Amino acid sequence: MKKIIALFLSFIICVSFCACGKTPQSTNSRNTDITENVNAPPEQENESSSLNVSENVPQSTSNPSSKPKPTDNAKSETKKSPMQSETGTVPAVKPDEAETTAAPPAKAVCTVQVECKQILSKKNKFKKDESLISADGVILSPVKVYLDDGETAFDALKKACAENGIALNAQSSSFGGVYVVGIGGIEEKDCGVQSGWIYTVNGQSPSVSISKYKVKNGDSLVLSYVC
Repeated sequence: MKKIIALFLSFIICVSFCACGKTPQSTNSRNTDITENVNAPPEQENESSSLNVSENVPQSTSNPSSKPKPTDNAKSETKKSPMQSETGTVPAVKPDEAETTAAPPAKAVCTVQVECKQILSKKNKFKKDESLISADGVILSPVKVYLDDGETAFDALKKACAENGIALNAQSSSFGGVYVVGIGGIEEKDCGVQSGWIYTVNGQSPSVSISKYKVKNGDSLVLSYVC
C-alpha cells in the first residue's frame, strides 16, 4: 500500500514538473509576440512619415532650374549709368576753356575816370542844371577797360562811357584827330569861355590828341573838366 501511494505521489510530481516546464515556453512565446507586435507599428510609422515628408517637399527645391530669372528690364537698369546718356557720356567743359573760346583775352588793360570837381567851386558860372554835377564832382569812378593792340585813349573813353551809360560828345579837330566836347551833358564853355575837357595819362598830359595816344597796358586815363 505504501508503494502504491509512493508511485502515485511520484506520478503527480512528474505531471506537475511537466506542466511547469511547458508554461515558461508559452509565456516566452507570448512575450515575443507582444514585442513583435509592439515594435512593428513604429517601423510602419517611420516609413509612412518618411514617405509623407518626401511627398510634402516642394519640387522647386529639388529643381535648381526653377529659380526665378531676372527680367530684361532689371538687366537694362543695372547696365545703365546715371551719368551716361543714350548716346554716351558728355565731356565736361572747363571754365577756362569756355572763357577763352567765348572771347580772347585783351592785350591791354587800363583804367578810365571822369570828374568835374572844379565846377564845385564855380557853380555861379555854370550855365546848365546843377543836377548834372554830383556832390563829389565824380561822373565816372575808375573802371577797367580791356583793349587790343593799337587802340587809343579815345577808344578807351568810348568803351567806358558806353558800358556805364554816360553820354559822350566828340568832334574832329582842325589839328587832326578828335577832341572831347562834352561828357555826361557837361560841355565846353558851360562854365566860362575857357572851360572844357582835358585828359591825362598816369598824371601827365600827353602832347598828342586823345584819339592819337595809343594805350599801354596798365595806363590810368583821367578826363577832367577845367574852368
